[in-house]
Amino acid sequence: MILRSALLLGSVAPDDQPAFDAYMRDVVVPEIGTYPGIREVTLRKLVQADDGAPPVYMQFDLLFDSLADMDAALASPVRTAVRDRIKEGMAPFNGTVTHVVSEAIEG
Repeated sequence: MILRSALLLGSVAPDDQPAFDAYMRDVVVPEIGTYPGIREVTLRKLVQADDGAPPVYMQFDLLFDSLADMDAALASPVRTAVRDRIKEGMAPFNGTVTHVVSEAIEG
């Protein structure tokens, strides 16, 4: 299994957090769930971190069966449309977004 994580590194003003979080949860997550070949999408919000940890505000985890499935989803017209919807809700976020891809090491 392949996990692609989008890390939102930064902050959202406290007054803007409820609307921002709701937009990501109620609009973005269901739309990401329409990517071809996606198994699951999970949204996580930071509740605690070690001193000196990067300022992760929120994380999207996208699960795929393979790198090929992930690459196909990322190249799809569906993703292009979803990226536009994500941009519509990002104004309250002050920071950067980075992506990492990992796979489970099976014993």
